[in-house]
Amino acid sequence: DEYFVVDDLQNLVRGGRLSNAGALIGAVLKVKPILTFDNDTNHIVPFEKVRSMKKALKRTGELFNEALAKADYPVRAIVIHANNEAGGRAFQAEVQAQHPDIPVDLSYFGPVIGTHLGQGAIGLTWMRDIDSL
Repeated sequence: DEYFVVDDLQNLVRGGRLSNAGALIGAVLKVKPILTFDNDTNHIVPFEKVRSMKKALKRTGELFNEALAKADYPVRAIVIHANNEAGGRAFQAEVQAQHPDIPVDLSYFGPVIGTHLGQGAIGLTWMRDIDSL
């Protein structure tokens, strides 16, 4: 699974995923959308809207915890950032502190996904940890 928290709504406007009015209201209310990939279409789709980056990252951590409770295999997590290494490292440290037995790596979005999400975005993804099998 994977979840991305968008910091700046302007790239969603440029990509046609959000109207100018929606971006204006979202900016005023400090809405940080949580996005994910649709497994059927492989498109980035909205998952939830949360107010403030702190709450959005907390919610992303909750989604990770829910997935861990269902997983019957070892997991490796990856925090991904879009030109926000400091924010990515801080979130990585937070996830690692909550789950000291799970490897948590840090990476960055490539140019295609980074263009859709915009600078400052932070994501969390996880997968089966094949190194621990």
